Amino acid sequence: MGSEQTTGSVFRSSALISRADGHAVCCHIKGETDYEKQKKTKAIYLMLVSSLSFSIMQVFVKLSSEEVGTFEQTFFRNLVSLIIAAVMVRRENLQVFQEIKRGGWALWGRSFFGFLGIVLFFYAAGHARQADVAMLNRASPVFVTLLAGIFLKEKITPVKIASTILCLVGAYIAMQPSFDSNPFPLLAALLAAVVSGMAYTMLSYCKNFTHPSAIIFHFSALSTVCAGLMMLPNLVIPSPKVFVMLLLIGVFAAGGQFFLTYAYQQAPASEVSIYQYSGVVFTAVFSYAFLGETLSKSSIIGGIVILGAIFWVFENTRKEKNT
Repeated sequence: MGSEQTTGSVFRSSALISRADGHAVCCHIKGETDYEKQKKTKAIYLMLVSSLSFSIMQVFVKLSSEEVGTFEQTFFRNLVSLIIAAVMVRRENLQVFQEIKRGGWALWGRSFFGFLGIVLFFYAAGHARQADVAMLNRASPVFVTLLAGIFLKEKITPVKIASTILCLVGAYIAMQPSFDSNPFPLLAALLAAVVSGMAYTMLSYCKNFTHPSAIIFHFSALSTVCAGLMMLPNLVIPSPKVFVMLLLIGVFAAGGQFFLTYAYQQAPASEVSIYQYSGVVFTAVFSYAFLGETLSKSSIIGGIVILGAIFWVFENTRKEKNT
């Protein structure tokens, strides 16, 4: 909770909301350059913790998948986030409807495309090889970088382009996809990456308009309602063991969602999205440790390539901070 309080205060000091015309008026902060560099470093750590949390979540998704369906997992994934977000909204004394109004189309777009990305990903995962689906889903940071450059006017540097390509290559080596699955689920996986990229870009756009707790509350509420309606036809009453797993899915998904949202609040989308690739490494380690999956040479080599690319970007950020 301490990280959330610190990040929340940073959010409040970084921008002022103009209630007259609904636009954000960024305030000038003394030593703004150093301040922005500190925020960028914080965003890196937040994104790494987010990827770690989502990777732990995936373990419980795998363990509970034999008993309950994907929409039931999605429901619990978002329900816990909704409860935590509601508590934070109350603690921050936020006027939710005013926050939603200020977020406007971007906030609704973030929530809609975020949920659509989850649905497309789960559909693809249920009808195609996991390596193929995972590889295509890892393209989302590429779309974040491109969309942020086009719509948010963020600078796309050679380092961003090269490091993103390296991470894609590393993911390909680690996952060894064959792309011999049914083409329709593969298209769904690719569309999941596209709409997720759109959702994250809109999330970054919302940072000067809407408090992060309100963003998470809105996304979690919409996703919980939609997933709840979709799970009803095939609702399964889980065993006590699986019920605990579903709660843990929600807890770690909430952690991943909160840290991800705050990461995009702290730095440009195109600069932090690459750190999502760390999830490939985390997932491989947890799958080996808890699911009995083997770590092949290609997995290790791919992981090293991804870590190398991430370290390159981190060092580049650190050097910029010291200049």
